[in-house]
Order: sequence, then C-alpha cells, then structure tokens
Amino acid sequence: MTRFDTLVMIDWSAAATPKTGADSLWMAVLRQGESVRLWNPPTRAALYADLVTLLTGEAQAGRRVLAGFDFAFAYPAGLARALQLDGPPWSAIWALLARAIHDGPDNSNNRFTVAAALNRRIGAAPGPFWACPPKAARPDLTSTRPPWNPAWGLTETRLTEKLGKAHSPWKLYTTGSVGGQSLMGIPFLYRLRHDPSLAPHCRVWPFETGFVVPCAQITLTEIFPSLLPVPAERPDLGAAGRVKDARQVAGLCDWAAQTDLAPYFTLDGLPGSDRERVQREEGWIFGVLP
Repeated sequence: MTRFDTLVMIDWSAAATPKTGADSLWMAVLRQGESVRLWNPPTRAALYADLVTLLTGEAQAGRRVLAGFDFAFAYPAGLARALQLDGPPWSAIWALLARAIHDGPDNSNNRFTVAAALNRRIGAAPGPFWACPPKAARPDLTSTRPPWNPAWGLTETRLTEKLGKAHSPWKLYTTGSVGGQSLMGIPFLYRLRHDPSLAPHCRVWPFETGFVVPCAQITLTEIFPSLLPVPAERPDLGAAGRVKDARQVAGLCDWAAQTDLAPYFTLDGLPGSDRERVQREEGWIFGVLP
C-alpha cells in the first residue's frame, strides 16, 4: 500500500470575517500510530501560520506528508490563454492570483473585485466568473449565472469535476461556490509552496509530479470531501464531532490511511489525450478515478 507518515486534510473557507464552527476552516491531522487531531482557526492567516509550523516540523522529522485542500487547484483548459499568460498554464494562473488577491489578517479580501477584473481581461463580460452578493454586482460580474459565451473559449467544468460530480470553479458565491474558495485558496497555496522553509520539500500533484506516486516529502493535493459519505457524529472528536466539516476531513484522513493510494496518483484509466491537459492546466481531484 502507498502510505504517508502524516495525513493533513483541510476544509476550506472563503469567509470575509473571522469564523469558527460550521462552514469555517477545519484542519485534520493524522500521524501514523496516533489519533486524528483537529484545528479550527478563525482566519486563513492563522491557518497559514499553523500549517507552516506543522509541515516544517514534519519535514525536519523526516516524515512524508500528504496534504489535501478542499478547493479547485485550477480552471478549465483555456483560461491562461484567454488571459494571455505565458508559461505552464497552472503556474501562470497561480502567480497571477497571488499578485492580485489581497487576503487580510481578519479574512477581509477582494475576490469579487479580482473576478470582475479577470472577466474584463478575458473579454465579453460578464463571465465566466459569476455569483456575488447583490451589493458587489457590477457590469463585469453578475450575481446570477450569465448565458455561457462561446467567445470565452472555455468550458463550465474541468474533466475531473464531470467525473466527480463537483461544482464549477467559476461560481463564486452561495451554495457550491468552489470558485470563491479557489480564488482565496490558490494564492494561499502559492505562498505555501514557495515558503522558504517548505519549498525544498514541497510539490503539487499532478502539476509538478506527473502521474506517479510522488517522492516529495510534502505532497499538496486537491480534495473533495463529498466524494465520501458524510460520517456519522463522532464522540471521539469531542464537540467538533458534531460539525459536518470536521467529521469530513477527519474521515478523509481515515480513508487515506486505510487505502492503497497508488491508483489515485497514477490515474491509469485516464486517456493519453487528456493526460497532458490535466497535468499542465486543469489538475485533478485526488480520490476521483477516471
């Protein structure tokens, strides 16, 4: 079986104010031979500090880590081209969002302003990014889904979302708004991947690893907790065991600890015609099999 010494699963939040409890940030950590532990930091800044400390310590101890984050790591093929970006599409978009998104220590952020600016840059706005609070709506960003425009040269979902029945990364607000999560999550990952204490040890699957079991000490993956049934309440987790998000990331740790993960890295059933697109541009939800 493909095993890691430490499993880290994170339920994400694009909240604009500090928040704990349901619909907030939850981090589950399961180290081999130990029980799962949970963190519920109120802000992304607090999570970042906790995560850097954790991952640095695991690397220094020589442990291999699989860290999963519950948001889309990329967008449907064609976005980098539509934005006229150079270089590998996934990394060009990561760098662009890392420059554009401002995420304050209190969770205040500019994701809707950035989405509107991206829509203008792509042309034929509004869209493809859509959904925002009514007060944030503007000509370049609508609160409801605009008609899909072939001029964008984009599809509504990635291949992995079609297979995993996940939501579109273009939707930014309300139920199923993985797009808002991604706009806040990708810059977070960019900082994490390039943090001086982590950069030598850290790689992003499948963009930097290809379709093999990664040999990096720290592997970052995209997850979708709803791939698994929602676990029942867990008294062993204390009060957190009553929170669905907490149970889901704890359950993902348990699943990964008990499962041969090699097929989920190699994706042997993925046709050759799709493999380059997935690795260079669209990414993949870890746990979805083609």
